[in-house]
Amino acid sequence: MTNRFTGRCAIVTGAAAGMGRAAAIRLAAEGARVCLIDVDRTGLDETLNTIKTGNGDAYVSPCDVSDEASVSAAVRRAEETYGAVRVLFNNAGIESGDGLTDSLELANWERIHSVNTRGPFLLAKYALQSMLRGGSGVITTTSSIGGLIGTPGLHAYSASKGAVISLTRSWAVTYAKQGIRANAICPGLVMTPMVQRIGKGFIDGATAMTPLGRGADPAEIANLVAFLSSDEASFITGAIIPIDGGYTAQ
Repeated sequence: MTNRFTGRCAIVTGAAAGMGRAAAIRLAAEGARVCLIDVDRTGLDETLNTIKTGNGDAYVSPCDVSDEASVSAAVRRAEETYGAVRVLFNNAGIESGDGLTDSLELANWERIHSVNTRGPFLLAKYALQSMLRGGSGVITTTSSIGGLIGTPGLHAYSASKGAVISLTRSWAVTYAKQGIRANAICPGLVMTPMVQRIGKGFIDGATAMTPLGRGADPAEIANLVAFLSSDEASFITGAIIPIDGGYTAQ
């Protein structure tokens, strides 16, 4: 394992499980000093223990990404602990309670967007302030293939993922000259606890629609996040990258 992030302050949201956990572990293994953000304290502690077992440097920061005061405090603590933020993986997201527009409860729409759209905005707002103080940084945000194509369900989720694609492009063109890059990844089927909760029918259908014939391991998503966050991707900004086993190529 290389040390592409030695000494760099990184923030990972949704770090309690799935892609966030995998990315946090990967960044720490490559030398990043990682602030782990989620509302699930038990899951955060499990991620932290895995990082510590590998001699990585991290701490848990329970935080509701939809709450501005909570986010501001979490980013401020990260900068005070590890220095200016250099890497942000804007990954936290939810889908529970979603459905079709004609029957979707407004409260569920608002709750999903509060995490999936407001959350990335708030993390970027305060991380960008830190990155500007430090002179550089990289933001990678988790969108979805649902933000790229029409889907027969999960309408609030898909809308939120389309929104962060537009935000990513705006960040990229706005902050490029200040040494800050921004990209979004669009996973297809990934075998995370969230996907397992949606159920076997969804998994079977998505697997059948994926040319590679399987879902991704979260570590495969972490590989892309680590690359985009590294200096090896220094000429990549404003990119919207499917990582979907060929799903959107059809």
